[in-house]
Amino acid sequence: MTRTWIVSATMIAAIAAVAGAQERKMDVKQPPDAVFTEPVSSLLPELAGAKATGENGRVGNELVFWGYKLGDGRQAFLFACAPKPDVNCDERVPMICTARANVLTTGSANGNVVRRQCREMAVTQTGDLHPGCADTVENAPLSIGLVSCGG
Repeated sequence: MTRTWIVSATMIAAIAAVAGAQERKMDVKQPPDAVFTEPVSSLLPELAGAKATGENGRVGNELVFWGYKLGDGRQAFLFACAPKPDVNCDERVPMICTARANVLTTGSANGNVVRRQCREMAVTQTGDLHPGCADTVENAPLSIGLVSCGG
């Protein structure tokens, strides 16, 4: 028996969105100051004296991370995750690392979250980063922490 599946473009986009939500991407340019209203060392004391490495990225749109070399020489990532009903931050944190992730500390803090609402169809203009989308920034509670990778 042969089965024929009819899949709409909307279904394909939904499947791709779910799969892409769990991908690690190294495309975060903004520093943590764009998210937090206080210095990161006051959020997590382990970051006092740490130096940013510039190794920044995201796992989906809800979790961002920034690389640091801690005062004791260890490499670690500060992460912030905006929990939503359909987002499990605990599942995304290990994806920060390409190898084994070791969660060093966790906590919570308020931060600026960008919520993007996009229309299915839009007219684009040269230079539009997110055509057909409107961004709103809101202050919201975030899950934060430090992760080291490997060993």
